[in-house]
Amino acid sequence: MEKESATLKMFLSINEKISSIEKQVRQLSLKERNPLGDIYLDTDEVCEVLKICKRTLQKHRDEASIAYIQFGGKTLYKKTDIQDLLEKHYQHAIS
Repeated sequence: MEKESATLKMFLSINEKISSIEKQVRQLSLKERNPLGDIYLDTDEVCEVLKICKRTLQKHRDEASIAYIQFGGKTLYKKTDIQDLLEKHYQHAIS
């Protein structure tokens, strides 16, 4: 039973690493396809990065607190804008 549990944990760990590598490869391929150098994220990717739901992201768009592009029925966000937004709201620890 312990051997099966260890095997399952190892399998899940490998699967998680493969998923991480897949995301990195996808981002690299997007960068190479985009001659401007900007990487754009779709709604699902931004929600995943910010750990928020689509409705909350819509609320931020409505309040103009997050920059976005609507093009061809798709909403896109510059990766650098998302990073800047996170940095702007970063709270430093008081020491």
